[in-house]
Amino acid sequence: MRLEFDGRSLNLPPEAIAQVGVIKDFNNQDTLDVTIAREWIAALADLTQDPQGRLISIFICGALVAEPALQGQISKGRFYVVGDPQVIHKAAVFLQAKSCRAAANS
Repeated sequence: MRLEFDGRSLNLPPEAIAQVGVIKDFNNQDTLDVTIAREWIAALADLTQDPQGRLISIFICGALVAEPALQGQISKGRFYVVGDPQVIHKAAVFLQAKSCRAAANS
């Protein structure tokens, strides 16, 4: 996973993803729920300083999957992404597999 924000980027290797799943948000929309491993939290918090309303680009396996507006700094290592349900589910499959090849037909 690669995150780009404010001209900087953070490449998160597969082991940086502690947990990932799809949940329903308060509007009953499919939401990607990502928790980052403890040793990567500071880097993610540093990347997302002073973010209010600015876009962050989220790439998984080289493909842009979302560009949400940040609601606040990601300081505790957990974030959510809402979007096209097919994209959300496919992103979860790749992140859970920790491989870009593992689920090519998903």
